Amino acid sequence: MKRKHQSKEIKISAYSLSLLTLTLFSPSLYAQSELDFSFVQGANTQIPDVLKQLSGNVPGQYLVDVFLNGQKVGRQTLIITDNDKKALCLSSTWLTPLHLPVNYKKMTPAFNIARQCYDFNRIQGGKAKFDYGQQSLKLSLPQLVLLKDKQHENWDYGTPGFRLNYNVNGNKSIGHGLTRDTNGLYGNFDLNANYGQWVLSAKASGTNTSGFTSPDLTLSTAMQSVRGDLIIGKSFTRSSILPDFSFYGTSLRSNSAMKSWNARGYAPVIDGVLNSNSLVTVKQGDYVLYSKTLPAGPYSLTDISPVSNGDITVTVKNDNGTISTRNYPVTTMPTLLRTGDFNYDFATGIREHSSQIDGIFGLASLDYGLDFGTVNFASLMHSQYQSLGSGITVPLGEFGAISTSINMAWSHYDSAAFQPFNEKTQKGVSATLQYAKDFSQDTNLQLLTYRYTGEGYNDFSDFNPHNTQVDSDKRSRYEAIVTQRIGPAYLNASGWAQDYRNGKHSDMGASLTLSGTVGKGIYIGFSGSYTDSGISGSQYSTSLSASIPFDLWGRSQYTNSSVNYDSESGTSFNTGMSFSASDNVTNNVNVSVGEHQRTASLYTGVRFDSAQTGFSVSQSEQSTAFSANVSGSVAGAQGVGLAYSNQQNDTIAIAHIKGLKDIKFNGSSPTNQWGNTIVPLSSYQQNNITIDTNNIPENVELLNSTYQVVPTNQAIIVRDYKYTTVNRYLLRVLNKQGQPFPMGTQVKTDKGVDVGFVANGGVLFATLLSTPQYLEIQDNTSVCRLDITGIKPGSNQVTDVRCQ
Repeated sequence: MKRKHQSKEIKISAYSLSLLTLTLFSPSLYAQSELDFSFVQGANTQIPDVLKQLSGNVPGQYLVDVFLNGQKVGRQTLIITDNDKKALCLSSTWLTPLHLPVNYKKMTPAFNIARQCYDFNRIQGGKAKFDYGQQSLKLSLPQLVLLKDKQHENWDYGTPGFRLNYNVNGNKSIGHGLTRDTNGLYGNFDLNANYGQWVLSAKASGTNTSGFTSPDLTLSTAMQSVRGDLIIGKSFTRSSILPDFSFYGTSLRSNSAMKSWNARGYAPVIDGVLNSNSLVTVKQGDYVLYSKTLPAGPYSLTDISPVSNGDITVTVKNDNGTISTRNYPVTTMPTLLRTGDFNYDFATGIREHSSQIDGIFGLASLDYGLDFGTVNFASLMHSQYQSLGSGITVPLGEFGAISTSINMAWSHYDSAAFQPFNEKTQKGVSATLQYAKDFSQDTNLQLLTYRYTGEGYNDFSDFNPHNTQVDSDKRSRYEAIVTQRIGPAYLNASGWAQDYRNGKHSDMGASLTLSGTVGKGIYIGFSGSYTDSGISGSQYSTSLSASIPFDLWGRSQYTNSSVNYDSESGTSFNTGMSFSASDNVTNNVNVSVGEHQRTASLYTGVRFDSAQTGFSVSQSEQSTAFSANVSGSVAGAQGVGLAYSNQQNDTIAIAHIKGLKDIKFNGSSPTNQWGNTIVPLSSYQQNNITIDTNNIPENVELLNSTYQVVPTNQAIIVRDYKYTTVNRYLLRVLNKQGQPFPMGTQVKTDKGVDVGFVANGGVLFATLLSTPQYLEIQDNTSVCRLDITGIKPGSNQVTDVRCQ
C-alpha cells in the first residue's frame, strides 16, 4: 500500500513539473503577471517568486558559475536586488576577483554613475544574462573592449645567482719546409650575476699572445612601466635617424622584445562591426596569421604581425553562413611602427675611443606610430658637436611605403686647417629617402634608398675634432634590394653606388643570389658579386653549390659540393660530407682544391651532457694543423647549487628536483648529482617548463610537473619540483576462505587511512606514503587484517594476501 502511495505521489509531481514547464515557456501566457497554481497544490500554497515572475531577474542570493563569451571564468555569489530585475548592474568590487580580460577604460559607456556599477547591456554587443535554471551568469562583450595578450604582465626577474657561458679553443700548426710552427689559445667568456631586479654583465675575450681585453661591464634592469631597460656601463645608442655608436654611460631605451611576437613591427589596424558571432580569419598569401571566433559587436585587431610585404586578406564568416572579404595592402619598412607603438632611447656618457673626443654627450631619440604613419625625432648634444634630425614614414597602401629623414649637424674642430671654407665650425645636412613596394605575391622591392650628405656634415660616430683634414667627401649613395620568387626558388638582387666630392673615384657594387630546393631535398644555389672601388679597383666572384641528402644508419646525411671563382685567387673546388651515427656525435670531411693550395680536413664534434667539444685536423702542402675546442654553460643559484649544460642561452631556468639524477626538462641535459639542470628560456614570453617523466622512479609521486614563467632578459629562474616517496603494492586480497573480496570493498590501513577499493577479481592497487603493519577490511560482523610486512613494494606482479 505504501508503494502505491509513493508511486502515485511521484506521478503527480512529474505531472506538475511538466505542466509548469509548459506554462512557463508558452508564448500565449507571457502577458500574464502571475499564474494561478491553486489547482495543483491548493489555494493556500505559497508560490515561489521564480514561478510568479515570467521575465527579468528574480531578486535573491545565488552561487553562480560566471562565463565570459562562452568561457568559464570563475564562481561567485551574486546578489540580485529589486533594481536588477530588468538588467543586472555589476560593481567593480564584484568583477575584480574574476580577473576578466576587460579594458575598463573602454567600458565607460556601460558605467552607471548613479549606482556605481557596469550595465553590460549598454555596450553594443554586450550582455549580462542570469540563467536561473543553470545557476549561471553569462557575460558577453565585443572584442573591442577586451584586453590584448596578458601573458607579459607578471614578469619573473629570477633568483640571485650567476650564469657563465664559455668557449675555449686551442690549435697547433706544424709547418712543412719553410713554414714555421705556430700555436694559439683563444677564450671567450660571458658572465651574468643577478640580484633582485638587477643584472651585472661582463664579457671578456683574448688570446695567449695578445692577452685578454678588459671586460665590458654593464648593470641593467628591465622596467615594465616604461617598456624599456635602464643600462649603466658600456652600451650602444639606438636611433632610426642617427648612426649608432658605442659609449660608456647610462641609457634608458625601449625594448621591443617586451611585447608579444604578434605586437612587434608594423601591421595595419583591422577593424569592423560583427552582426553576430563570427569566425574572423586573417591571411597573407598562404599563411594564416589569425583565426578566431569573435562575439558580435565592434572589433579591432591591432596584434596582427605580417610575415612579409603583400596583401592581407580578412575573411568574416557569420553564424548564418554569410562570408565577406576585405584586402589590406601591406608594405613594411624598418622605421614603420603600428599605431600607438613607440621606440625611444635616452643616453648620456662618453663615446668609446674617447681619445678622439673628450666630454659628455646627451642623446634623445623617439619614434612614434600614428594613424597616418610613423614620425621620428633625434637630437645629440656635445660641447664640440650638435645635431638635430626628424623623419616620417608613411604607408601608401597599394602604392607601397615611403620614408624620409633629414639631419642637421654642427661640428667644432680644434683647427680650421684643411676644413671647408677654412672654418673651425662646420655645418651640414644629411637627407635620406627610402621607398618599398610589393609588386605581386612573388616580386618585392624591399628597399630603394637614396642618401645625400652635404659638405661639412659629419656623423658623431665618426667625428674627430683633432683631424686636420676633411673627415668625409661622401656626397650621394644609392641602394636597391629586390626579391623574386621563381617557383620553388628565390632570387635576391642588390646593388649600391657611392659618389664623392673633390674628384674622387666613385664606388659601386652588386650581388645576386638564386637558391632553391628541388627533388627530395636537394639544395642548389648560385651567387655572384661585383665591386668597383677607387682604392682597390674592380673585383668579382661567383659560386655554384649543391647539397644532396642520403640515408645512412637510418639517419639523414649530406654531401656538399661547390665550385668557386674569385678574380684575385682564381678557381677552387670543394667537396665534403656531413654524417652522424648518433645525436651526440657529428662528423665532417672536406677536401678543397685551388690554384695555389690543396687542403683536406676532418672534424668531429662530441656532445656531452655538460659541454660541447670539437676536434679537427687539416692537411695542406704548407702545414698540418690540429685544434680542439670546448664550450658550454655553468650556472648556480641560491639554495640549489650548480648546474651545467652543453647549450648556451642568455635567459635560463635551473630546474631542481632534489636527489634525483638523469631527469630531463623540455629536452634539456639530464640533472646532475644535485638534481639540477639548465633549461633555455625565451625572454618576455610564456615558457612551460615540463618534466620528462620517463626516468622518474616508480616510488616517486610528483606534486607538480609543469611551471609557467615569463622571465625578463638574462633572468635565472629557479623552479623546485616537489615530490613524495610512496610505496606501491599490487595485491589480490582474499578472505579467510581464500575467495577474492567482491569489487567495491573498502580497504584501510591500521591507522584508519583510506587505501582504496577492491577492483574486479579482488585486485587492489595501493599507494601508501609509509608501510603499515597491516591493511584492514571491515564488514558488518567482523574485521579482517591483511599482513603486508613481508611484501616488497614496487613489484609489477600480483601478490596474493589472505585475511587473518
